[in-house]
Order: sequence, then C-alpha cells, then structure tokens
Amino acid sequence: MVIGESHVKINNMDTHNSKNETEIQKSHSYQRHQRQRFWQIFLPVALALLLILLIAIMIVMRAVETEPGEIVSQWADASLIWLIMPMLLFAIVAALVLVGLIYAFARVLNIVPDYTFLAQQYVALASAKIQLYADKLVEPIIAVRSVLATVNAFFEAAFGRSK
Repeated sequence: MVIGESHVKINNMDTHNSKNETEIQKSHSYQRHQRQRFWQIFLPVALALLLILLIAIMIVMRAVETEPGEIVSQWADASLIWLIMPMLLFAIVAALVLVGLIYAFARVLNIVPDYTFLAQQYVALASAKIQLYADKLVEPIIAVRSVLATVNAFFEAAFGRSK
C-alpha cells in the first residue's frame, strides 16, 4: 500500500424522489407559483425583448429607406435622448438630495446657536462650581503652609539664615 493513497467509494444518491415531486406539483401553491412565474417573469421579459427587437428593426428599416443624401439625425437625436435620460434622472435625484440637505442644515444652523449658548452657560456654571470646590479643598493646606512660612520668615529675620 502506498502512503497517502486512499480509495473512497461514492454512491450516487437519487436526489429526485418521484413520489415527492408529484405531490409538490399537485399542490395549489406550486401551481400558483408556476402561473405567477409565467405572468410575472417570463411574459414581461419576452415582451420587452420583442419590443426592443421591433424598435431595432424599425431603426434599420428607416435607415435603409432614407436616400443617401438624406440625414438620419432624427434617430440620432432620439437615441441621444434615451442615453441622456437615465443620467438626467440620477442628476435630478442627487440635486433633490442636495437641496434637502441644504434646507436641513439651514434649519439646524438656526436652532444650534440657542442650544450652544445654553450649553456654554452650563459649562461656565460647572467651571465656577469646580473652581469653588477646588478652592475650598486646598484652603486648609494653604492656611497651614502660610502659617509655617510666616513662622519660618520670623525666625529667619530674628536669627538669620540657618542652613
């Protein structure tokens, strides 16, 4: 036996159970699905393809019927309109979104100064309270150090520098 070689027997399973298939095909929901698939998918796609084919045939026939000196610019203009139309639609939607954003920002900018002033007042109040409590917190330490500095200054003045 060669190392790394293995043999596997693969059994093909019959994935289509004929009994289940016939039961599914007889069900009302499956039949309704088949009808909807035809009317909502296949028929509209076929009609669209047929319409495109008819338009292409009309364009070719019109181009063949024209005299060599005659201009076929009408079809070129119509084709250009159909090419520009989707981009124009996207441009209109983008412009409407932009106008909506400008309007919303204008409304927000009219409201914001009132609330920013209010927020500034609350921050100033909080700053004053914090400063007050910080001063009260360090007041005893400053008083003790002040007394010690006074006593130290008195002894230095009375007895000179002692270092």
